[in-house]
Amino acid sequence: MDRVPNRGRIARAAEEAAHQSKKSSSKTVRVKVVWEVCSGAGKILKTFSYPDKAAAEAQTKALTWSTGRAHTLRATKVPME
Repeated sequence: MDRVPNRGRIARAAEEAAHQSKKSSSKTVRVKVVWEVCSGAGKILKTFSYPDKAAAEAQTKALTWSTGRAHTLRATKVPME
């Protein structure tokens, strides 16, 4: 039986990892941040652009007050169009 020394296995694993990282990092995706108004269960009700944070906060407070249930505002990264 032909045994491969530990040094050889480590070198081969490093080469495979380097090859995989070159393949996966070739395409970069630009992202932007948007504000999402969500229900208590996490369902997205409305999305606002990043500069419209005040409007998003107002919508969150209005929905919480009108329904009596907690609504949240969260920042999310989405791919640019």
